[in-house]
Amino acid sequence: MDRFPSWVEVDLDAFEWNIGLVRDLVPDGVRILLVVKADAYGHGAVRISQHAAECGVDMLGVATLDEGRELRGAGIELPILILSPVLREELDEVLENDLAVSASSVEFAMAASAEAVRRGTTCRMHVEVDTGMGRAGLPPGSAVEAISRMTGMEGLKLEGIFTHFPASDVDSDYTGDQIDSFTTILDELSEAGITFEFVHTANSAAIINFPASHFNMIRPGLLVYGHSPSLTLHGKVDVRPVLSFKSRLLLVREIPAGSSVSYGRTFVAPSDMTIGVIAAGYGHGMSHRLSNRGEVLFRGTYVPIVGRVTMDMTMIDLTGFDDPASGEEVVIFGNQGEKKLSVDDVAGWDGSLNYEVLCRISKRVVRIYMKSGRVESLKSLLGIHESL
Repeated sequence: MDRFPSWVEVDLDAFEWNIGLVRDLVPDGVRILLVVKADAYGHGAVRISQHAAECGVDMLGVATLDEGRELRGAGIELPILILSPVLREELDEVLENDLAVSASSVEFAMAASAEAVRRGTTCRMHVEVDTGMGRAGLPPGSAVEAISRMTGMEGLKLEGIFTHFPASDVDSDYTGDQIDSFTTILDELSEAGITFEFVHTANSAAIINFPASHFNMIRPGLLVYGHSPSLTLHGKVDVRPVLSFKSRLLLVREIPAGSSVSYGRTFVAPSDMTIGVIAAGYGHGMSHRLSNRGEVLFRGTYVPIVGRVTMDMTMIDLTGFDDPASGEEVVIFGNQGEKKLSVDDVAGWDGSLNYEVLCRISKRVVRIYMKSGRVESLKSLLGIHESL
């Protein structure tokens, strides 16, 4: 890693461990739809999807057409579902890339049917029912009628049905009502002779909290990447963080008392100080809100960020260290020696979510994939995957 000023390390062994733990939480035969949207939560969707296939994952979930196209372009053959609604203008490329779509209206299903017929192919579709998320999906009261209409449309294969939980980490009553509503709809559809190959509702929190939500497929995301979807669920499953974010010292500077650091002069040295400049800023994914409040690890010690985080560099207080030098490692989150900075620590300082901390790591940061303690491959800004 000496050749990179900033990088993330992705531990494929930890990822595989977490997949195994998730499997242990559900009955035999329940399939896994792994959510790999937002570049697999910053971990790199292509390599994660490749390893997911090796681990026996059944399906991948993305949010956009282009995310699905990226995986197909990399040779990923697993079934892929676009979980978010797509534009009707995108249906041609959806079908070209053999991607399944989610449907929230009869009108969209009609458009998908027409495009499939035009191309002489079949559109695979998962119908979303809005049992309480308030974002996308069919209203529960009209879902059975709408789905019955969809089943008669030429060129469609209604292979899945799903809903989404907004509060499965914190509100058991609300989530329980959602499960009941969804189950009632399934029963009514079954009575009408309509069944689905894939029935999925459980996100990471519901996998832990609501066994009744598992049905025949689950949709883990953050849990597989080694983090709890809520502080209330910490410690319930022994997942291991898959990604750590690291950088290096670019410069070490001695500044006198009264000197200011970075834009806006928000930090003024109260005494003579040693300032380190690291090769990461908000252009790499460090939040501007970490200015004058976050910490990093240097030589196994927590050191504060001083001044504003800038686009390409961040300053840290190295006063008292013996001869800090350009090139030394700095950990933004992850382990260094016996000390650890977690994604939740960073989220707490900048008032965000662990999801956001991971997803905002930019593509200028090299992804280095580790297996059995060794560097296996890497992905650079140019999208080049190298096996090492």
